[in-house]
Amino acid sequence: MKTALLQLIKHYWGIALLVFAWQAMVMVSGFNEIVVPSTTMVIQALVAEPLYFLHHSAYTFSAAIGGLMLGIALGLLFASLAWLTPVLDGVITPATLLVRSIPIVAFIPIVIRLAGYGSQTILLVTVMLTFFPCYVFALTGLRSPSKAHQDFFASLGCRPSGLATWRFYWRLALPSAVPNLLTALRLLAPTCVLVALVAEFLMGAQGLGYVMVRARSDLRMDVSWAAAMLATVFSVAFFVAASRLEAHLSKVWRH
Repeated sequence: MKTALLQLIKHYWGIALLVFAWQAMVMVSGFNEIVVPSTTMVIQALVAEPLYFLHHSAYTFSAAIGGLMLGIALGLLFASLAWLTPVLDGVITPATLLVRSIPIVAFIPIVIRLAGYGSQTILLVTVMLTFFPCYVFALTGLRSPSKAHQDFFASLGCRPSGLATWRFYWRLALPSAVPNLLTALRLLAPTCVLVALVAEFLMGAQGLGYVMVRARSDLRMDVSWAAAMLATVFSVAFFVAASRLEAHLSKVWRH
């Protein structure tokens, strides 16, 4: 127990320092609570309405996780198609790059026009904005086997052309892409929370993003900051979980 507590302090003392600095700044500066609520007010807001925050947190959590998983799956699927048929790469890459280059606050209204309001639109936005990085990482990984590895597998009857293409894909190309996919997962884990949050902020009727904009309009800044703090916790938790998963699977993969 004592060792676990020491490890917790060692790794997360910076967060405690930021919280302490936040509280000290509010106390010293004398800012109005509408401008910057104190940490105690934010915690009190969370404690006062736990079911309310739990409901909206679950909505954001499901949108972020669902968008992340679908984005990675579609990224791998389209990367595999581009690897198998290079002509598709000339179509998919420019199209996805064009979509990804549009600022999120301009992109979401376009999706709303096409898909309407609702949870499906938030999920669609999250999927589309996590798709491109995964596609790039996966395609790079599929093309990463060295010439020596390709020659060795060719001697076993696995070539990246002809009838042996699928055998080459399953036995060399796809395994070579796994480290890249794990890196994409780690980088996109916190991003998917941000994307879902912004989508909810702009057009949602549920979720932490909606809570933030609704509370701000009611001048309940403690509630708005509480929602933002929960979103931050989700982002950090997603990143830590993805990092540990990457480290564990990378170790297993090497052996």
